[in-house]
Amino acid sequence: MKITINGKISEDALKSILETQKKKTIIIDEYCKKEKLDELSYKDSELEYEYQKKSRPKPKKVETRKNDKGN
Repeated sequence: MKITINGKISEDALKSILETQKKKTIIIDEYCKKEKLDELSYKDSELEYEYQKKSRPKPKKVETRKNDKGN
């Protein structure tokens, strides 16, 4: 996430801006999941955000062998 602010701002204003941008990213993430999108780029005057689907690596299957001699 990239946020651009021109000028000096107070701590409270910064917290407010960051909270607003966080809400925007949550909305984008929920929309992409609902629409089953793999990726999406969003940019406005305050926020630049790229969504990419998080893929979980599949666990490797380990072959187990049974031994008649008890291992």
